[in-house]
Amino acid sequence: MDQVARMSLYYDFYGGLLTPKQQRVFSLYYMDNFSLAEIAEEEGTTRQAVHDLLQRTEKILERWEQELSLVARYLKEKREIGEIKESLEELGRCLPRQDEAYRKFLAVKEKVLAFEAHLEG
Repeated sequence: MDQVARMSLYYDFYGGLLTPKQQRVFSLYYMDNFSLAEIAEEEGTTRQAVHDLLQRTEKILERWEQELSLVARYLKEKREIGEIKESLEELGRCLPRQDEAYRKFLAVKEKVLAFEAHLEG
């Protein structure tokens, strides 16, 4: 996973724990694609100060992920749900459509899809 995608996921999980200034600068840089110079102008500070703040913020987010592993757990669950869905699709192709087992299969499939939607939040 590239740096921007990883940091964006960390922000989704832990961004609420950052200070308002860290949130604002991080969002401008990673979500709105502002340059360091543009953020510095917006914030009334230097490019170096913005760079330093982003570096500290990234380290904070990485430390929280090391401690809590919420993003790793989310990605693992998402991958496992994908595998379960593939298995369900294969199973669904094997079951007769009018069978009671097929109706039970559909109920299980709906639960998996509901859990996936919940995971995506």
